[in-house]
Amino acid sequence: MRNQILPLLLVAASITANAQQKKDSLYTRTIEDVKLHKTGNPNNARVSTIKSQLDVMETPQAIAIVTHEVIEQQQAQQLSDVVKNVNGVYITSARGASQDSFGARGYTFGNENIYKNGSRVNSGIFPEVSGLERVEVLKGSAAILYGNVAPGGIVNMVTKKPLFNFGGNIALNYGSWNNIKPTIDIYGGLTKNSAFRVNGSYENKESFRDIVQSEKHYFNPSFLYNISDKTQIIIEADYLKHHFTPDFGLGGLVLNTTTNESKLNTLLGINKFPGATWQYQTNEMLTSTVTLNHEINSNWNFNTVAFFQDYTRDFYGTERIQWNLQNNGDYVWKRTLNKQLQKQKYGSLQFNLNGQFNTGKLNHKLLVGADADYLQADTYSYQLQKQDGTFADAGNNFVYGTNGNTSNGNILLSDENTWKSGEMLNSRQKDLNRIPTRRVGIYAQDLIAITDKFKVLAGLRWSYLENKNTIVENYLNNTKTYKASSGNPKESAFSPRVGLVYQIDDSFSTFASYSNSFNPNTGRDINNLPLPSSLIDQYEIGLKKNLWKNTLAFNITAYQIENSSLAQTSVFDKNGNINGDTNIKEMTGATRSRGIELEVTGNPTPNLSINAGYAYNNMVYTDTPDSDGSFVEGERLVRTPANTANASIFYTLPKYVKGLKLGFTAFYTGDRLAGWNNLKDKNGNPKTNRMYEIGDFTTVDFTIGYQFKKFNIQGRLGNIFDVVDYNVHENYSVNPINPRNFYLTFNYKF
Repeated sequence: MRNQILPLLLVAASITANAQQKKDSLYTRTIEDVKLHKTGNPNNARVSTIKSQLDVMETPQAIAIVTHEVIEQQQAQQLSDVVKNVNGVYITSARGASQDSFGARGYTFGNENIYKNGSRVNSGIFPEVSGLERVEVLKGSAAILYGNVAPGGIVNMVTKKPLFNFGGNIALNYGSWNNIKPTIDIYGGLTKNSAFRVNGSYENKESFRDIVQSEKHYFNPSFLYNISDKTQIIIEADYLKHHFTPDFGLGGLVLNTTTNESKLNTLLGINKFPGATWQYQTNEMLTSTVTLNHEINSNWNFNTVAFFQDYTRDFYGTERIQWNLQNNGDYVWKRTLNKQLQKQKYGSLQFNLNGQFNTGKLNHKLLVGADADYLQADTYSYQLQKQDGTFADAGNNFVYGTNGNTSNGNILLSDENTWKSGEMLNSRQKDLNRIPTRRVGIYAQDLIAITDKFKVLAGLRWSYLENKNTIVENYLNNTKTYKASSGNPKESAFSPRVGLVYQIDDSFSTFASYSNSFNPNTGRDINNLPLPSSLIDQYEIGLKKNLWKNTLAFNITAYQIENSSLAQTSVFDKNGNINGDTNIKEMTGATRSRGIELEVTGNPTPNLSINAGYAYNNMVYTDTPDSDGSFVEGERLVRTPANTANASIFYTLPKYVKGLKLGFTAFYTGDRLAGWNNLKDKNGNPKTNRMYEIGDFTTVDFTIGYQFKKFNIQGRLGNIFDVVDYNVHENYSVNPINPRNFYLTFNYKF
């Protein structure tokens, strides 16, 4: 990554089982959680994402964990393959299939919902999964711990940590479309108080899609040092570089360009690629973390985590494939060309103090913490050189037609000869938009045991968010200006949380909880003042039950999320006239998300692994004004499936053919709505339908493997029934799912 500043490296509060064997008496959350990895039961684990000493069974919230054993046996290639194992979390879509995208409980995850080792990371990449120890998913509101996050939940990637015993593995993976990926993982002790770990991978693959290809490099070193029996420091860094073809898929069929009425494009084969043959995107991310963990005494400990991230996204290509219906029945795409460079520098610091104490007959588990972060987001725009030698702004108005024609961008869906692209055009930087943002939060929560069975959790967070003025540097006329942020320049909010837990015994607990979060808005009110954040209430009830000698978790959760202050286009302006400016808004809309989630997870026998779940969600607009541009009451939000389900069963034969493993996985995604939600006209009536339905689908994989001493070979046949379906972003990025495919892994452990 160019212009890198080697970051300071972070501070983390995790300790390994092997470190504990080295007489490290730290009372902390362990990465190598013996109970979890032996039984596969997430209810037995300590979860680093909740920042406290609470067990899963006494936490009034749904929590899911996908261990590295599951990641390896399913031969997951990207993060979306991992989180599909979490009931209620579903795969969404991104522009140009350029990153992993998720949603839960009706809300799409953004940068605020993706974390690595408890620190926020940019979601605009495909994270490398070979370096993950496990993935923790905290469902529902996480505002008290992490501030302004979407209420669906957060995904926390926990990376592999150093171990004192020497070991590791090397592997070679090979799959469909010339997919080759070697990986390496080495760890061991350096001294009696220090240990290291280094893992890395290289991946090069093509695709069932014409032209599309990908190359990825990943490197992840880490170092652990026990300063004393009570103090430990872990220093980690990782670097990822991913160069690939941005792929907007088949595009949507637009039946009416005025209303954006569209339908699914089934006229093209799933392999067809109408973009430029040379287009590219390069994502680079460098992160570093330093974690310091210290035990004050047997009841009190603290940890501090410092984190730095440097992110770059370099994009150049065609985008937004919209085939517009013509009078002759053919479809035409006005192909456009864009070039953009994004750079982000992000740093954060957090401190957490945990303690246990009694007041009379009441037992307390207290968490007090604070965090702060700073983000500098730079976006560089470009001008491209046309065929006549002049330069024009890249983007929606720069056409790039047959053979790179820069005066007529129209290409025909029915004639692939018109799709031909010319040479990559010369470019020059036009301007820089720099957006600085900073956040600060202070939080406290206490779990009070009224009796051995009845417990109360209460907590409160204060958050401060500052959006500084955007700095605009124009390189063509050498000027520098400032413009107001599109959001509220300064705002603060309180996020409360209350929960009740009735723990019948160590294997059975029930809970109910209420939490509140906030979501910043863009736009202005009728008096040209910035809009306040939307406040979102969430109610949740559930039960957690351990079965089969505590080896199997059976969990059920029901929830309701209400946003009663949704920003909507204002009906009138400040003079009482009908408002025609969609940037002028009022806090009059409302949404409601309801659902239920069920999961069964664990290893009931040492040779059998089970992971299954089902989730139902219904998220709709419940109240909107009768103004032009407002949403329609009762309409389900786009991109949110009503039903999802997952099932995974792996069994290793203990005799006859000892070491033979058989596995089966199935993932179901219910019907979804693509496009955009409908809007009302000036009379309050729905306009022409802008949505179209994407049908449900189920993919089934079969796995067979064999382990002999330190060698392991495993193969997976994916999507064995060759199901065809799509991930759709709005109406222009329509990406087919992978057809039938295979993936082989050859692994040697030492």
